[in-house]
Amino acid sequence: MAGSGGDVYSIGLVIRHRYSNRFDNDVAVLRIASPIVYSNVVQPARIAGPNYPVGDNEEVWVAGWGATVVLGAHSKELRHVQIWTVNQDVCAERIEALTDNMLCAGWLDVGGRDACTGDTGGPLYDSHGVTIGISSFGVGCADPEFPGVYVRVSRYTSWIQDHA
Repeated sequence: MAGSGGDVYSIGLVIRHRYSNRFDNDVAVLRIASPIVYSNVVQPARIAGPNYPVGDNEEVWVAGWGATVVLGAHSKELRHVQIWTVNQDVCAERIEALTDNMLCAGWLDVGGRDACTGDTGGPLYDSHGVTIGISSFGVGCADPEFPGVYVRVSRYTSWIQDHA
């Protein structure tokens, strides 16, 4: 049944990076108040190392409980969708606030697939199951002209490890 099952964990501490008003450094570590119980369906995420390569037009997936359409209700089920990484220079032409700490993904010039409202903070992961991005911001949802923007995890590997 949708909206049932799973476990809920309380957050014990939030450690924010030095976030700027231009969406740069949009990363935080959330420490939970009690240990996670791992199983065959609940596993720790692997994060990209500082030199982890992310190529252009790579198949990636974004997951979350966010809306499936602009101004829509949040999903009661965890959902994921396959999208593709976007060349940094191409993305910079479309997203004014883009920095080297960010990466873009979507279905450029087609649209229809993306993270949306409520997915912020969720993972962008590659075909190896490595978290390469953290959902940060976008222009609308699944807009063909504007890919979603993600925190580039490889730029924060040491900071995440130091604060986790």
